[in-house]
Amino acid sequence: MAMTGENHLANLPDTVSEQAIYWFALLLDGSETEEDRRAFARWVEADAAHLEAFGEIERLWSGSTSLNLSTGNKVGRRAFMTGTAAALVISAGWAFSPRHPFADIRTVTGERHSFSLPGGVEAELASDTVMSYVSRDGINGVELHSGEAWFNHSATGNAFFVAAAHGASWSWGGRLDVAAYDGGVTVIAEQNPLIVRVGGAQTQVAAGNAVRYRDVQIGRPYEVDLSAELAWRNGQLVFMGRPLGEVVRVLQRWQNGKIMIIGEELKSRPVTLVVDLERSKDVLPVLARVLSINVHRFTDYLTVIRAA
Repeated sequence: MAMTGENHLANLPDTVSEQAIYWFALLLDGSETEEDRRAFARWVEADAAHLEAFGEIERLWSGSTSLNLSTGNKVGRRAFMTGTAAALVISAGWAFSPRHPFADIRTVTGERHSFSLPGGVEAELASDTVMSYVSRDGINGVELHSGEAWFNHSATGNAFFVAAAHGASWSWGGRLDVAAYDGGVTVIAEQNPLIVRVGGAQTQVAAGNAVRYRDVQIGRPYEVDLSAELAWRNGQLVFMGRPLGEVVRVLQRWQNGKIMIIGEELKSRPVTLVVDLERSKDVLPVLARVLSINVHRFTDYLTVIRAA
């Protein structure tokens, strides 16, 4: 059974360096949960030596990219978690398999990619998105493994669907946006209504509305500000009174490295902000001045935000 949150803290290796390797491996592939992130924040906050040890592992990792990372040298997250790969990190470098290695389309962090799907459906993928072509009952669609994608099939006149997690969004013309992060899925009907089916339930989403689902639970549709929600397609991120924790979570999708916020109160602080995605790395210093918070860019891999 996979460990989460407090279980991580209770089962950490004995030495600080081994603990740092454990956390580095956990956070590296991007599959950690919010509970994992909170547990890591508590570990960082517990002792200044923890952050220093984590940075040392990051420096070793950065240096390892010049080494030979042949298939035979691959070391997976599981090996890290059991502590058997620590020596290889230091002496030989390592690589990890990408998520969904057999997916048809993917973007890297910070990239947006526009293209046409088979059948003429226009698509645009946001940063760090992974997607595959699929079909159901003779209807062509896609499966969004992770990330966010926008689709326009108003000109095709055919049915189209986007499967994500435990559900699927069905459209019969128009434009829609689907985002799949941290086990939850958000579907926006930009133009024309659509049907979202999750488990044995389904709901209709009117144009200009969105709906969220997680596992087999689906919420009620709600109205959204389309210009703000889809601003990423124009190279911007727009936040209007959103909690800092949510702002940081979205920023992380567009740039490499982890951003950790220490303190639940700080995470809930409201932020109104427009981010130019070409300059997203400049955002945190600006936030530090405006919100009077401390932003410590510890390494290329980790930035820590604390209350001033």
